[in-house]
Amino acid sequence: MNDTRREVQPGPQAYARNGTLESPRKFYNQDFEALRDIHLVKGVLFTDETFPANMNIIGSKLNVEFNTQNIKWMRPMDLCKNPHFIVDDMNLFDILQSQLGDCWVLSAMGALTLNSTLLKNVVPTNQRFSKNYAGIFHFRLWHLGEWVDIVVDDMLPFLNGQYLSVHPSCANEFWPCLLEKAYAKLLGSYQNLHWGDPAEAFVNFTGGVTVTFKLQSSKVHQDDLWYMISTATRDTLMACINDVQDDTTKKRSSSVPAVFQKANNDTRKISLPTNKENIDIQKNSLLSNKLPENVYLSSGLVDRHAYCVTDVVQVKSRKGMVKLIRLWNPWGFGEWQGSWNDKSPQWNDLQEEDRKALQRVRNDGEFWMSWDDFLCEFSRLIVCNRMPVFLDWGNQPEKWYKDMYWSKWSREDSSWNIFSKDCFYKNPQYIITVTPSDEVNKGLNAVISLMQSTRNRQKFDGDWLPIGFLLLPVDSKVQESHEKLPSSFFTPEKLSGLLAQRRRDITVSFKLSPGRYVIAPYSTAREQESSFLLQVFLKSKYCTAELGVPQERKTCEVQPYENIFRKFTAKGSKMNAWDLHRSLNDAFIKESPFPNGVKFNIDGSRALLASVDYAGRGILDPQNFGLLWSYLTKFKDVFADIDTSRCGYFSLPDLNKAVSRTGLQVSSDLLRQLIARYGDSEEKLNFVDYLICMVRVKSVSKTFNMLSCDGKGVSINRERWMQLMI
Repeated sequence: MNDTRREVQPGPQAYARNGTLESPRKFYNQDFEALRDIHLVKGVLFTDETFPANMNIIGSKLNVEFNTQNIKWMRPMDLCKNPHFIVDDMNLFDILQSQLGDCWVLSAMGALTLNSTLLKNVVPTNQRFSKNYAGIFHFRLWHLGEWVDIVVDDMLPFLNGQYLSVHPSCANEFWPCLLEKAYAKLLGSYQNLHWGDPAEAFVNFTGGVTVTFKLQSSKVHQDDLWYMISTATRDTLMACINDVQDDTTKKRSSSVPAVFQKANNDTRKISLPTNKENIDIQKNSLLSNKLPENVYLSSGLVDRHAYCVTDVVQVKSRKGMVKLIRLWNPWGFGEWQGSWNDKSPQWNDLQEEDRKALQRVRNDGEFWMSWDDFLCEFSRLIVCNRMPVFLDWGNQPEKWYKDMYWSKWSREDSSWNIFSKDCFYKNPQYIITVTPSDEVNKGLNAVISLMQSTRNRQKFDGDWLPIGFLLLPVDSKVQESHEKLPSSFFTPEKLSGLLAQRRRDITVSFKLSPGRYVIAPYSTAREQESSFLLQVFLKSKYCTAELGVPQERKTCEVQPYENIFRKFTAKGSKMNAWDLHRSLNDAFIKESPFPNGVKFNIDGSRALLASVDYAGRGILDPQNFGLLWSYLTKFKDVFADIDTSRCGYFSLPDLNKAVSRTGLQVSSDLLRQLIARYGDSEEKLNFVDYLICMVRVKSVSKTFNMLSCDGKGVSINRERWMQLMI
């Protein structure tokens, strides 16, 4: 998906915010491959000086709660004879919560494992403890509007013989520990993993937008909510929070399993099996340690705890249709004891086929419960997607458009008063327009998300600055002038409802009537300078602008590729060359001003399919189709920038510029061969042939990098190379 981006008021330490999944910004300017190669040559293991294995990255507040002075740092090589980055595959049952109250992170990590594409965006899988091991690993996380590549060493903290952070369920698998260490590095310390909101982790893991629904709120219609989550796309991730107090159990529990808590000044130590097939044995071992009664509520749930939503289903029972939702506890055990629990007699009311498909009697932390019970027991449902298509409430998803603005609150003197109109108008101001076509019966039509810099929590003793935004209707003259609203506009009545929250993100969805509105982000702590990111999601394009700055921005359309895939896929969930052919001509070409009458033919469509069909099956799944669509969109934008005359053709020099701008390494001889292969008799490329050519070059380059050990040479047999070329 394309983002409309605009950076304003960059501070003296500002950087170019252009990190993408394909080319993420290097966090702290650390280059994973360069650092790994240097340490391989030296024959020493990497130690991260930017996130050193000492008390500084643990955090002083954890020392008060856990007495972390006895922390020991150990590498996986010290823990087992044959460590692996990944054993078999990555799934939520690899994760067990340990001593930290980091269920908010682990519930998001568990949800991430349910979507292999999103997971691989975050976790590069070509990492191991055997070949090219140098004690260094890297992960990609989304931060303040861009993807960053974060390098970590594999020194892990242990307290009293136990993992301080996430505990891998398999003793020799370490991707969960290393991913969470990268997240701790992004946040500044392990201390900042201790308590939080799954919504924040979702954003960092996906680059998407989250909306939190209060389940006991009268504003949320329960039938609409069920329809939304039951029709959500597989790219929609969900978690929930249980903080509804049980009347029969007044004591509050922590989000830390009791087996890791101190009892009578004694800490229990659990030994883990090395075989993933024996996970159930380990869970039984954990449960055999009697948990204090105050850990669970009477329902079997854990109070003030984050759970991952793994599935929803509606099935027929003897008593009628029943709605079920499946949850996972990051502890790796501890389940719901009410109706539809693993051993509940209600399972006998289902048809045998449905019962066998759904019921699992295992102590793995995953369980079913009825939708009605879920609404009673849980207070919040957090829903995340790259675009807020879930707010269409299960209807045919519509297009959404996103604008992103970076700015900062400048430091003010001590006389600053947020409730004073003479001060408030100095905040950055943005205008949005809601068109009549955006007014829908059920769905919400606007989402506003304000995010402050993660560094704020590091600078201000582990706490966030109090932030918020004001949304007010304005008349049409504001958009025409593009001048900031004067102080007289912000009357005491309009400022009387201001509420600042100490949160990293504030995201609110709206159903707005047609008209114009101003957004004014604010912070009550104006003695501190702070940067922020404002994201605005609307259903119409060209509808946002910043007031008080020149308007030179071009808005790019954002259209979820999943909708196009579903629309043009004839059979099931796989797209063949003919389906792709129709989608390219009916959806992609119509959005491009350059074709001059040319269209994709079936051979060109087959060539594009083959370029991203790395498995050689002759079909595309949604992930590969999304990859192809992103390539086409990127190369289309490059074509538009170079073809300023709008002739619709590229010559050899134009192709050379396009290749250079996309970072591909192509020699002059190969460029001439490409023109001869894909161009016409006059050695010119039309728009369609240019796209096919660029996708092919990108694909071949990516294949080489995957096969190459060092980026310089490939060892491959004749048969495999012929398969790739064909």
